[in-house]
Amino acid sequence: MRDRKAILLALLALVTFLFACQSEPTPVVTSTPTITPLEIVSRSADAMLSVESLHFSIERDGALAYIDSGNLLAFKRAQGDFQAPDRMRAVIRVITAFTPVDMGMVALGDEQYTTDPITGEWGRLPPEWGQLDLVVIFDPETGIQQLLKDGVIDLELVGMEEIDGRPQYRISGRASGERMYDMTLGFIGQGDVELDIWIDAEDYYVRRLEIVDPVTDPEDPTTWTLEFSNFGQAVEIEAPPVSYAPPALEYVRDMAAKVVEVW
Repeated sequence: MRDRKAILLALLALVTFLFACQSEPTPVVTSTPTITPLEIVSRSADAMLSVESLHFSIERDGALAYIDSGNLLAFKRAQGDFQAPDRMRAVIRVITAFTPVDMGMVALGDEQYTTDPITGEWGRLPPEWGQLDLVVIFDPETGIQQLLKDGVIDLELVGMEEIDGRPQYRISGRASGERMYDMTLGFIGQGDVELDIWIDAEDYYVRRLEIVDPVTDPEDPTTWTLEFSNFGQAVEIEAPPVSYAPPALEYVRDMAAKVVEVW
């Protein structure tokens, strides 16, 4: 009896042990998925194609880049809003023979408007003044979306950084000047440029794009810094009230020459 009782107790203990082992969660060892730079950039291209509106800022440092046929107005910086597919409003700083000047600009498709730098009145931008249609940056055929899709080579994940407290993939790469020509209004067009792209790790929107153009000056190259924010926030961009006609380009050129003579 004692032997039988001992056997039963042993069996009961064994069953209890096995049951306890089966009820414990089993650790599963898994490897963390690693996303490649190509996958990050590809997802970002799709995300940027879906953007309905955003706020942007553009800063250019380096050799002067004239936006008019008379080489009187050199682009320096811009800040404003974009509304898909082809509307933009911004304050643009240009360098003139006189002084840096801030001008308001609105683009509605092919129509462009600018403010008188003195009175602030709005007028249509004459074709002779050249075009500064920043909407091309977001053109799905030639803009940043297409650049991300298949225009960046030698992609490398530099690391993770933060912008406004949000984690960003920092991707480096190169792009041909020819590919950048339309996107930069013709300011870039020769040789390769170096790119750094900050892409949000959650929504894959581009938050910052830095472009270095070594062709301008290998020792002190021209740089572009583009920053994007306020994705999807409501924006209404309409034609401004037109109340003046910008002066003829020849008149402005003559005035600039007279000022230079006086100086």
